[in-house]
Amino acid sequence: MLVFYSLTLLIVATIIANIIYTNFPAIPLTFYQIGCGLLLSLLPFFQNYSLEPEIFMLMVIAPLMFNDGQNTSGDHFRHSIRQILNLAVFLAVATAVIIGVVAHLLLPLIPLALCFAVAAIVTPTDSVAFQSITKDIKLPTQISGALENESLFNDASGIVIFNLALASFITGDFSFTEGLTRFLISFFGGLLVGAIAGSIFVKIQTALVNKSMDTASVIVPFSIMTPIAIYLLSEELGCSGILAVVAAGIIYGINQSRLKLTSTNVRLVTNATWGIISSLLNGVVFVLLGVTLPKVIKRMIPYSNTLTLQLVFDALAIYLVMLAIRFIWMRLNLFHVQTKDATNKEALISAIGGVHGTITLAMALSIPLTSMGQAFPFRDQLIFISTIVILLSLIVPTILLPILCPKKEVQDNGEFDKYRAEMVNYAIAQVKLDPTVSILDRNYVIDMLNSQKNNTEVDRKQVQEIMTGTQQASVQAVVELANEGKIEQKIADAFSRRMITNSNSNIGITKRLKYIFKYQSRRFRNRKKVAKVKQRIKNTVPQQKRQQVFKERRQTNHLIKTAMFKGANDYLDQIENDQNSNAVNFVRSSYSFRQGRSTTNAETDTARNTLLIKSFQFEYSYVADTFKAGKISRSLSDQLSQSISTDQMAYMEQDANNDLLLA
Repeated sequence: MLVFYSLTLLIVATIIANIIYTNFPAIPLTFYQIGCGLLLSLLPFFQNYSLEPEIFMLMVIAPLMFNDGQNTSGDHFRHSIRQILNLAVFLAVATAVIIGVVAHLLLPLIPLALCFAVAAIVTPTDSVAFQSITKDIKLPTQISGALENESLFNDASGIVIFNLALASFITGDFSFTEGLTRFLISFFGGLLVGAIAGSIFVKIQTALVNKSMDTASVIVPFSIMTPIAIYLLSEELGCSGILAVVAAGIIYGINQSRLKLTSTNVRLVTNATWGIISSLLNGVVFVLLGVTLPKVIKRMIPYSNTLTLQLVFDALAIYLVMLAIRFIWMRLNLFHVQTKDATNKEALISAIGGVHGTITLAMALSIPLTSMGQAFPFRDQLIFISTIVILLSLIVPTILLPILCPKKEVQDNGEFDKYRAEMVNYAIAQVKLDPTVSILDRNYVIDMLNSQKNNTEVDRKQVQEIMTGTQQASVQAVVELANEGKIEQKIADAFSRRMITNSNSNIGITKRLKYIFKYQSRRFRNRKKVAKVKQRIKNTVPQQKRQQVFKERRQTNHLIKTAMFKGANDYLDQIENDQNSNAVNFVRSSYSFRQGRSTTNAETDTARNTLLIKSFQFEYSYVADTFKAGKISRSLSDQLSQSISTDQMAYMEQDANNDLLLA
């Protein structure tokens, strides 16, 4: 129950932080999450809360890294392999070595092996923290891509160096050859295990799809458990679990074409689930950081103020040296990190963008409590230094990056609404071209698609004019039935007279009231006469003949109703334009509602669902073709595609709820 309570409180704190950020977005979301964590630490339950690094890596970091990996473009990854090795291996190792030496110079009482351990702790950068801080900042594309690639892969380098440093301190023996071998096995072994395991899991999921077992209850849990299983497998084989899940995620991203064989409903549920999980875990990560900070600071209280200030100074010096290393590395373009040399500004942005987060804290807290039966030396000091470095790496870019880089341009809602309307109109036009679709099903889908637009209020005068014309078209359709001999002329005449009573007809109010009074009076006088006639027919006409008469009447009514509906829709399709689209859709929806009240069944629901999914694919095609033609930007293309996905998900959720109600 303690685990349940703690998880619930962490999620609640994450939600509260998101709510606050929505109302006050000037401060990065990360700091609100840390602040909520600090408030949680005041609760008695969290005052002695202990973060288990292995559980943290397995249940939080592994899924996040897997999701980042599967969202990575395969082409982008192939073109960035050299850059990834440069930043995640060479820069990480160089940083750990230099910082280790600097830390030993600053803290001569701490053994060299432990100085390398703290250097390894502060080496990995955090993609979650980086994305949170730079969410509203427009970074140079080349720099942003390099920092994201680095943060995906350099965790393994830091963890391997950290483990080697701890083993060296505990055993008192260090072999460069053995250490290098273990590093290579852990790094490249993790990549290999992840690639192989990821391919196997992709094939398993494809097999489930081919055997029609691609239901949400199967695919979603399978997808969620994939990074956890791969992480455990890689760690069991002595390789980096973090790199394994990143590699597996990239394999999933490369094989998206196979995975798209999964039904649209399941893919939408899976994507939505991963979006929710990623958002919650990202928040939990920094709430945990806030929960842990008071405990770290509390441990420093027994020490003197002089020692505490000295440790803060040492942490600041380590952070500045780390910035200098990153600046020089990027400015001189060592090992060709970029296709061209970086300017001083770009190098400074790259240096500041090396944000550290909870992986660094998790590594620091994983320092053993004891060594050979004694309290592990300098454990509190190392954790305190790591924490200060984390805070500096979060605060400095929050202050400097908005000064060095412009804010992201806010998307013009007018442009978005324009292309969204064109996108919907294109899908509607494609649906209308299909002659095999029934008018009622077509109108249902058109009505659903039109709900995607940000429509203005309907002009009621325009609706009345269109309704009048639509009624006339309906009457004309019935007259044509009589002219073709499909119904009797007297039935068509009676129908035409009845339409005069409709409130939307263009006749005077006096004439309409006079006709209604005359019609109702005649109906009242003839009611008893009609009842007597019905009784006489019942007594004299055989039942079989009566049934035949009723059947013929039902067929005639159905024929008239169908002709009216088709005539009305043909008229609406003919007059529809950009100026009256809203009013036409309003009238079309009203006719479809009346026509479809008694015709909805499981078969029509299936047809409508299929047609609606097809229409969403038309929208995707429009966005892709428009972007390819250079009419819209990549950001607008992504925004339109996201809106389609959201609408699909909302429709699928509504459809699933309807299925549950019918079950």
